[in-house]
Amino acid sequence: MKKYLALVSALLVASLTLAPLTKVYALGEEPKAVVITPEDAAKKYPLPNGMKEYPPGINANKGSATASGFVQSPYSSRVYDARKLGHGTLILDEGAKKVFRKP
Repeated sequence: MKKYLALVSALLVASLTLAPLTKVYALGEEPKAVVITPEDAAKKYPLPNGMKEYPPGINANKGSATASGFVQSPYSSRVYDARKLGHGTLILDEGAKKVFRKP
């Protein structure tokens, strides 16, 4: 019984010590959006079949004033910092290697 008590105590102390560190690590900045010109997009990343334009990104944290300008890729769960970009700007999802528009 004493062995288990020592093990449980060690796990509890470790979790209380490491929990704040994981929160700090998780609060990293979103990657900056990589802007791509329409000409480069047409050459390197053609439109998906049957589409006339690139799909729009998803506004991150809908309804939150503090999240305006952060856009989630429609292809992956990555969120990009696009606060300084205009509406309709083409953004490259670096993980999926596909292009989407800022809504």
